[in-house]
Amino acid sequence: MQKSTKLEVIYKIKESNLKYAWINTFSDLKLIELNKGKIEDILEDDLENLIEAKFFDIDKEISIIKCEDEEKFSVVEFNGKDKEYIEERQILNKNKLPFEIKKDENYKLVIRNYLNYDKDGQAYICYTQLSDIRKSDVEGGKQ
Repeated sequence: MQKSTKLEVIYKIKESNLKYAWINTFSDLKLIELNKGKIEDILEDDLENLIEAKFFDIDKEISIIKCEDEEKFSVVEFNGKDKEYIEERQILNKNKLPFEIKKDENYKLVIRNYLNYDKDGQAYICYTQLSDIRKSDVEGGKQ
């Protein structure tokens, strides 16, 4: 975990080319497709009131939390490529999707729970990562 300034956070997110952002502020909860606008415009107000943000795609995630020092942010980068995981899918509220959909379409937020093992061989979840947004092929959102 590293501590970064606002400009360093914006630069890191721009360079990462991640697809989505989940941003939790004191006044709002947003799910955004990042290729729809400039990172600076998306984050300008959100970083000031940030509780937590996760920028993600299939295997990677950058998690940001504002530090007690109001000028710094705690940044954790995770890469789950080639790691063992259990995947779950959560139904998304159609009003909170980051893109326009047809009336009969359903989407799910894909969450990966990465596994590790203790010295006795017992599995445990070592990291939970937002991974993707996928269209549900089955009517009613089941998949």
